[in-house]
Amino acid sequence: MRPERVQRFPAPVHAPGFGRRPQAANDNEPANSESIASIVIGRSLLVGAALLVIALLAGWGFWLGRAVWRHFA
Repeated sequence: MRPERVQRFPAPVHAPGFGRRPQAANDNEPANSESIASIVIGRSLLVGAALLVIALLAGWGFWLGRAVWRHFA
């Protein structure tokens, strides 16, 4: 079996200039608007869920207290 010959292509050279730095391959720059929005939405959901739990527990406690009061009164 003979080896296949592959034509070599020269790789383009991207040398950084004086005014710009080389760009990272993975580009992990955070988007400030998205991160601020996600923090605000996340905290709002957490506060809303906590208030809902407090309201449900207060309502359940009020109902249970009233039931116990009626039972022994």
